[in-house]
Amino acid sequence: MIRYKGTSRVETEYEKPGVKGYAAGFEGLVGYINDHVPRNEVLGQALRREVRMYPERAIRELVANAMVHQEFGISGTGPMVEIFDDRVEISNPGIPLIDPLRFIDHAPRSRNEILADLMRRLGVCEERGSGFDKVVFETEVFQLPAPDIRVDSTHTRVILFAHQNLSDMIAKIRCALVISIVLYFTFPIGE
Repeated sequence: MIRYKGTSRVETEYEKPGVKGYAAGFEGLVGYINDHVPRNEVLGQALRREVRMYPERAIRELVANAMVHQEFGISGTGPMVEIFDDRVEISNPGIPLIDPLRFIDHAPRSRNEILADLMRRLGVCEERGSGFDKVVFETEVFQLPAPDIRVDSTHTRVILFAHQNLSDMIAKIRCALVISIVLYFTFPIGE
């Protein structure tokens, strides 16, 4: 787990490598992550209180998924949690066995069946394929933007974004749309 200062990877605030095994260290790791995510101050009727910016259950599910679904054949890497001021990125080596657009409605499929079975018996996961459903539900309850799933040639990364104003989200969508239109007319498909 790495906590960065600000929104880039330029300055590291602190880093916590995993030293325990998956089963023995899971609960402590999830608690440690949740203790270090940014918080918002909420004013109640009379008192102030701090509330985590990200749902604990979503963090838990994504960390469990990163551990259970990683590709152990890729050396020199492992699951990683990166915390920024505006987002949390959870990544693991390996590309998904199912299309990321089908994470919610696809039957479960495990890359590491023995590990998944052990983690189920230890109460870490259910092996029902409902983990990402819980992530989406929790982000909606917290009124956060939808999680972003990014897959490159060797890794899968899920990004939880902090709360954003609707006007800021619309501006980003407009910008992406303009870029898409420019690219389409600059590099037409089929030519």
